[in-house]
Amino acid sequence: MEQFASSRFSIPSETSPLIDNPGRYPQPLNFLFQNVFAWTPTGEAPEFSDACSREKWQEHMMDPRLANSLQLQGALVEKYFKDCRKELETGSQNTLINALQIMSLSYEPQTHPFLRRVIINLPGNIKLKGLLALKGDLKRRPMVVVRLGIFSNVEDFRPERGWLMMLFEQSPFNVLVVENMTSNDFITNNTQFSFGGYDEGIQNIHIAKLLTSPDEPLSKLVQSVHMFGISLGGHGVLFSSLLNKFNSSAKDNLINSFTALCPVVNLEPTMRNITENGWRSALVDVWSQQRLSGLDEKVPSLKQYEMFHFMSKTVSEIARTYKGGLSYVSTIKLPPGMKDRGDFWALNDFWSYYQDVKQPVVIYATQQDSVVPFNLNSEKIRDGAMKITSKNLHVIDFPQGFHCTLPIPYDWSALTTMFQSYILSHSPGFQLEEKTFEVDLSDEEWKGFFDQGTHVKFKVQEPSTKDKFVTIAFTVKNSKNAEKSMRLSLPLSGFDFQFRNAELSQSEKDMIVRWVNQNLKTRMTVKAGKPVLVASWKIAQ
Repeated sequence: MEQFASSRFSIPSETSPLIDNPGRYPQPLNFLFQNVFAWTPTGEAPEFSDACSREKWQEHMMDPRLANSLQLQGALVEKYFKDCRKELETGSQNTLINALQIMSLSYEPQTHPFLRRVIINLPGNIKLKGLLALKGDLKRRPMVVVRLGIFSNVEDFRPERGWLMMLFEQSPFNVLVVENMTSNDFITNNTQFSFGGYDEGIQNIHIAKLLTSPDEPLSKLVQSVHMFGISLGGHGVLFSSLLNKFNSSAKDNLINSFTALCPVVNLEPTMRNITENGWRSALVDVWSQQRLSGLDEKVPSLKQYEMFHFMSKTVSEIARTYKGGLSYVSTIKLPPGMKDRGDFWALNDFWSYYQDVKQPVVIYATQQDSVVPFNLNSEKIRDGAMKITSKNLHVIDFPQGFHCTLPIPYDWSALTTMFQSYILSHSPGFQLEEKTFEVDLSDEEWKGFFDQGTHVKFKVQEPSTKDKFVTIAFTVKNSKNAEKSMRLSLPLSGFDFQFRNAELSQSEKDMIVRWVNQNLKTRMTVKAGKPVLVASWKIAQ
């Protein structure tokens, strides 16, 4: 990855002081998440009915006629999750289990061979830490920029790991994960501090400009840019969707699509809810002191505060001392009438400027959410209470899940398909090519077995350390419920990654299983009067 480094995208060494900072998850919690409750998602899909098959709904989502209407695309997703509710709501609906499982996904991003830390150097001497995920080839692909939620840094982010698996490991995209400004790494590595959508939205525009700049080596791999923000990170994605139309060229969109997952929409009332909510606020306050360790060195007035009022004082002090966007420069065009200034709350309440956004913006939210309350945020857009005049903004709300835990109550593979289809449909010019592997099943062993009701299912076997292939166990079943099985080995060289190491790491093995479960399609057909098993998958052209 060093060939893509520059003065703006630097790759730190493992001994860099920018790597190890305080404010991580406490060791006892990490032990529980990593050893006691840890689980590894495989992405294995259940047997859907024909009416609810992922392939059918993905085909609808990718219809070019729908790509020009976010309202139709959004309505299609809502219909899918409503009509197929019994088949898609496959996991726990318990709030505690949702929270515990989303925090316990087994994943080691820092040792993953396809991921590298980067430092993004922005105006105002701002340093943002990121995690760059590249497929290992030189193909131009959609680049998805993932902005993490409150307190999250790229060293030990937990609730957002599932989205990296879906968007990078199981989809044909490259991904850049970027820390939240409330992460302790940001606090330690910068002399200034702020938070919220105004600053992060400006940062997102800077990042998109770098990713598409011919002067940046990394731009050679970027076919289009897409923003994906989680929780507090979603607030900046929403603001950057407004800035996008003022900062795109007449010829090309700077950013092609925006996704905000359980986002903060209204910052001030959300922060009041966090800091003025009785015993819950007390718990948040204790946690905030751990996660914002060292902030008092940058904001000396925080050295003293009333018991359980650290977070509320932090918010009020940031607002009181705010002087304008940390990375704002005049080349970033703001909406007409909006000026960079020291009014923190006014700048972060940008909705009065939100009109006629050109590129699609989809919000996914859960109705159950005590962290970013639905009624204070996404619901106000959904119900029209905020009077936003833009047809390209759509809210999709889910009855199950808690805050950003959608992969727990809902089928993992269906969610991956939903996100993948949305981004692909807004990546004009990006093409996938189909690879196929056919097996003639006309020999004596299979004679008389096949009929019109024959169908195939498969199970992926985790490859061993030195394997250059992955083994798929197929089960073929006819209309009489008779079954036959067979195994097939598919070469890793035919997949959407370049495996360059002599041995596969555990991260790569898990990734291969997830990728195959998401992308391998099987069917029975007849060629020259002979039954043939067809295995197919798509990779970037």
